[in-house]
Amino acid sequence: MARSLTTFASFLRPIGKGSDELVAVKLHANAVTLAEVRHKSNVINIDQLGSVALPRRFDPQNIARQQDMIGDVIRTFRDQAGVAARDAGIVIPGSLVSLRQLNLPFMTPAELAKEAEDSSFWIELEPDIGKLEDPQISYTTLVSSENDDLTRVVVAFAERANITQWSDLLLNAHLNPVVVELEPVALANYLYTAMSPADRQQSQAILHVSGDRMELIAFTSQRFHVLKLEISEFDQVLLSEIEDVPDTTGEFWDEVGGRIANTMKQAVLFLQEEQDFPPFPTVHVVVDALRAQNFIQLIDRHFSLAPVRLWDPIEDTEMAPQVQTLMSQVANRSGFTSALGLGLRRLGTFGSDGTGIMQLSMLPQGDTLRRNRQLGVISRTMVMVWLVTLMLMTAWTGLGVLPSFLKSQSESRGFDSLQAEAVAAQSRIKSINDKVGELDTELNNLNIVSTQRGKTMIMDTLPDLVPEGVELSSYTLSEGNQLTLTGAATNPSVVQLFVSELANSGLVDAPTPDEPILRETANIYDFKITATVRQES
Repeated sequence: MARSLTTFASFLRPIGKGSDELVAVKLHANAVTLAEVRHKSNVINIDQLGSVALPRRFDPQNIARQQDMIGDVIRTFRDQAGVAARDAGIVIPGSLVSLRQLNLPFMTPAELAKEAEDSSFWIELEPDIGKLEDPQISYTTLVSSENDDLTRVVVAFAERANITQWSDLLLNAHLNPVVVELEPVALANYLYTAMSPADRQQSQAILHVSGDRMELIAFTSQRFHVLKLEISEFDQVLLSEIEDVPDTTGEFWDEVGGRIANTMKQAVLFLQEEQDFPPFPTVHVVVDALRAQNFIQLIDRHFSLAPVRLWDPIEDTEMAPQVQTLMSQVANRSGFTSALGLGLRRLGTFGSDGTGIMQLSMLPQGDTLRRNRQLGVISRTMVMVWLVTLMLMTAWTGLGVLPSFLKSQSESRGFDSLQAEAVAAQSRIKSINDKVGELDTELNNLNIVSTQRGKTMIMDTLPDLVPEGVELSSYTLSEGNQLTLTGAATNPSVVQLFVSELANSGLVDAPTPDEPILRETANIYDFKITATVRQES
């Protein structure tokens, strides 16, 4: 599940963004260093590197009492330097954590992870873990070979409360703790990253001097070991003051250098004979102090098993202008090495924990932070995809669908208007038809009435009954329905024809003509016909 989530987050990173960069914090005896480093291909870029003095000396054993003081210094320096990153890692001294290299039978990563959840598994392998009340245990795998039936791991353990104090220090500085790094691991990682591929195949040694502690860090591609050098308190006091001595030659300093060199020689021989390390081509010296020239000269004169050199961690790096200015004013640059090594670390959100030989963080919440960041990338990707989809849908709607919709809506409104007009016209037509029907009814009623009234019928039909040769001159209808017709005719037979027509029409009863009278002045007969108008019910 964790691997799938990492792969998914890595695949979605171009969309969901997210950064694994961090600001590295390193506490010195009297100062604090902040570093931002980028590693691309074979180039190490130092974007931010700076140190600021602490108001009073830093005590790693009482860090809880100094959190407010250190937090204020870090916040102020971070704001002034313009440090953008909020994720941070912090380097803790090797004296606070025990490191062990353990050889186990072959175990798959899943099997080892399951076993590692139970502290009793580690207690059986390393009884010193059982002496802790609440152990914080972290491990990293150096070798996993089924053919050799070997799984080699490096285990780090300490009291959980002691580790929590260091992550709380970052929180107090308004930084988000993502890595709690052991100083020996940070030093080894930076040396391994800065070396050429050919040099990585050789064994490497780092002499780390910090305060009253000296330790020898040895590693190959498949081995890692840290040995504390047992130096007397008298020699430790002398070494703390050696940079103020004008001349370190002479019998006295030769004895001091001889004792320290002999202790180093015994440690190197132990690593070669008991831990199977090949001879070291060089011993890289890291001194956590402002100056280290006298110390390196003293060791170089008396240690003969390998060349020793004061490590300059920025000699093969690219630096921002402000970093170059700072470094030009520093006599001993080796004290920045562990901060630069930590600066190359990553939280591992996208599958890479950073460069180096091993990744070993003492932060208990590391896995939870990584998972939350991965879920954040996925969530941002989903939101981004949703927004892009919304924008595309909006553009498609606005450019493609909306014009057609508006045109269709406009045409639809015209259609609705026409339809409304048609409905109104149909309503008007219906009203007219109803009116015409009413008029037809009234007309029919009038026709019926007119048909029932003989007077009206005779007046309408009489012109059609007058034959040729007859001309009516008067039409008289009395109150008693007595009809009197007078006129002129060409001959009496035509008058008789007219009487026949009246009788045959059925409109009058008993049409009776008077004897036609011939006019004296013309060949025309005046006539008179009387009849009774028939009334039909």
